[in-house]
Order: sequence, then structure tokens, then C-alpha cells
Amino acid sequence: MKDKEFLQKIIDDQNRFWTEEYPKLNRDEKVKYWLASTHKGMRTQGEAFNDEYSEFSKGWYEHAISVESDFEEIFKEAISNIGFEFDWEEYSKRIQS
Repeated sequence: MKDKEFLQKIIDDQNRFWTEEYPKLNRDEKVKYWLASTHKGMRTQGEAFNDEYSEFSKGWYEHAISVESDFEEIFKEAISNIGFEFDWEEYSKRIQS
């Protein structure tokens, strides 16, 4: 498989998840998805860049609200279970710039 084909497969798989699989999740499953995704992302970014909040950006946020109409409420519920104190002020700065 060539690099372009490999990258296209990743894009196609992501698109398929957001258009076919994610919409079928119930609310609890969506909360669990955002919790796991956020926890993993923050941990990975923290280990790689020593900045857990670097995973959040305006582009990330715009994508999130484009795929989940109830993102704000689902994300708040997910973060309430993250297991550490989440810095909402830092998060807000990242998604606005």
C-alpha cells in the first residue's frame, strides 16, 4: 500500500466512524467515547509535549460540534468523570484561538 493510499484509508475510516458508527451510539456511549478519547489524548500530549491541553484547539472544537449537536453537555458529563481536575479556563482559551 502506498503512502497516499494508506492516508486515504485513514481518512475514509474516520469519515465512516463519524457518519455511520457514532450516530448510532446512545448518550451513555457518546459520553464514554468523549471521556476515553479526551483522557487518551491529554495523556499522550502530556507525555509527548508536556502540555496536556495541546490537544484542544479551535479546529478540534469546531469538528466536535459539527459531529455532535449536543457536544457541550456530553463533554461536560464526560469530563466530570475524567479522574483529575480539568482546567476549564485553559480548555476555553485553547478552543477560542
